[in-house]
Amino acid sequence: MVIAHRPVQVAAALAFFMLASQARPSAAAEPSLDRYYSKTYNTCMDTAGGSTMPMKDCIGDEYAAWDKSLNQTYQALMATRSDATKIQLRDDERAWLRRTEIKCAAAGDDDAGGSLQTVDIDQCNLDERVKRTLYLRGLH
Repeated sequence: MVIAHRPVQVAAALAFFMLASQARPSAAAEPSLDRYYSKTYNTCMDTAGGSTMPMKDCIGDEYAAWDKSLNQTYQALMATRSDATKIQLRDDERAWLRRTEIKCAAAGDDDAGGSLQTVDIDQCNLDERVKRTLYLRGLH
């Protein structure tokens, strides 16, 4: 089958794909983590009403809970692995920590200099802990 190229349609399609590739990923591009946050966190964030310091407190408390869960999950995995796979898991965890540090340091760039910059960074760190915990639980 031979398809005749129509210059206007090809140019329009090319422009669409170029714009689409430059667009920032939407929230729909990554699954929502909302269902994994605690009820306490959701209530806290609703009560914070967009105020920076209360939001940071809410995120900090939820982060502490997820970080504890992540560490417990990691330790449980390490306890069941052979020496070779322990080393691989340790190296994977270290690489994840480096990637997360870089990603989350840049998470507040859109709000640079504003009070929400640190909220964005804290939220990124929380979200990465949630995702990593869920991932490790899947390996268990």
